[in-house]
Amino acid sequence: MAFDLTALRVSALDKGDTTAAAISRRIGVPYATVIRWTSGRGVPAGPALAAIERAYGITPARLFPVDA
Repeated sequence: MAFDLTALRVSALDKGDTTAAAISRRIGVPYATVIRWTSGRGVPAGPALAAIERAYGITPARLFPVDA
């Protein structure tokens, strides 16, 4: 299972969030955290996943799809 950054980026763009700073403000996590996700050095977990779902409507299942 790998983190699907595309799902987050597409949903963020749909809401007008074009930067990591805009994403971090909307979901309430530090800017550096979003940079780690977008650079592949980290993945969202726990409360951050819940915040992403509240802000963008993306479920953890969409962020971490199971490879068939």
